[in-house]
Amino acid sequence: MALAGLILIAPAHGQTSTNRFAFDDFFLSPVRVHLLSAKDSPAIHTTLREEDITRILQKVNNVWSQAGLHFYLESLVREEAQGQESYTPAAEGTYHLALLGLRPMESRSTNLFHIYYLREMPNNGIYFPAALFVKDTASLRKVEGGIDEPLPRVTSHELGHAFSLSHRQDNTNLMASGTTGTRLNEAEISQARQAARKFNWVQTAPDLMEKADALFREGKLTNAAILYSRVAMIPLGFEQVKLAKKRMAQAALPHSNSLAK
Repeated sequence: MALAGLILIAPAHGQTSTNRFAFDDFFLSPVRVHLLSAKDSPAIHTTLREEDITRILQKVNNVWSQAGLHFYLESLVREEAQGQESYTPAAEGTYHLALLGLRPMESRSTNLFHIYYLREMPNNGIYFPAALFVKDTASLRKVEGGIDEPLPRVTSHELGHAFSLSHRQDNTNLMASGTTGTRLNEAEISQARQAARKFNWVQTAPDLMEKADALFREGKLTNAAILYSRVAMIPLGFEQVKLAKKRMAQAALPHSNSLAK
């Protein structure tokens, strides 16, 4: 099992953030991304790489900025799937339990969202309370104003279920089935934000920034940089985001705690 270090997500080209929330309104949530490999099952073995996950997460955060929600990468894990012999993605409705059985025990954890990418499923994605699964060969019907890539949209859609949202018939909506739509209506935004408040491991941006500042002042620069990186990935031009990026850079320099302003 391999865990990635800090990955700083920059805004994705060709994808526009839509946001009406202030920095103080943002919720930040950790995600652990799992790239499943399988020596004996091409149907499981994903071909995605770290740079793909960086791009996907950029676009997921651009989608979810419209609700004041942001997802940061807690870790990236490439691991051999368990229970490979039980997984046969032949028919929809017969593979759900086998999917959950693919998860290695050592990388399971609470207090974050788990996103698993694999090669083949009857559906583009599926949400369980314990994990989200996304097919890396997903395909979608294009709609006007929709996203330019399937995987960020499918990932964003399944995260919508994690935040209590249901399917909709509006093809331009994020919760429509099988389209490139990414829009959320006011009721869905309110519902998702209410759901976010119920996760005790989803933090507000100001709380995370305050903890990072305290570590920075104490000279605990490595720990401060980790927290600042989570704020710095918010794909919007808030002054606090700019400060987080500045202090990340300062934390990498000798005696950088004396540079805080």
